[in-house]
Amino acid sequence: MKSTTKAVAIGLLAILGIFIISAVIWGIGVAVSGPKGQGDAIKTKNSASNWTAAQARFEVQHQAIISADEKIAVHKAALAADPKNPTLQTNLTGVTTACISAVADYNAESRKFLSEDFKSADLPYQIDKADPATDCK
Repeated sequence: MKSTTKAVAIGLLAILGIFIISAVIWGIGVAVSGPKGQGDAIKTKNSASNWTAAQARFEVQHQAIISADEKIAVHKAALAADPKNPTLQTNLTGVTTACISAVADYNAESRKFLSEDFKSADLPYQIDKADPATDCK
């Protein structure tokens, strides 16, 4: 009987030991999760695929804003020639809202951790709504 009790006690101690070791490993993982998460974010940010994609995205977004602003001028001219045309009014509203959305997307991307540092030097940090080339008017 003593050997059975001893075997049960050893089994329970082994289970308790595994539980304690698991809890300690989990606790260490929790304790280092902050620094590990920050390190992983920095590694992701500095990866070649991230910075090249971010740089390309800024170029495309900036040109989309310039293009949308130019389209507004075209649609305004068409509407001036036929001011009561509802299709032209709708088109002008559409390109204006698309331009505003493109500006918002660019400005949001400029503040994102993974992309904020990877803009070409000749691109603005944020879109200047007072600049006639990007004012969406």
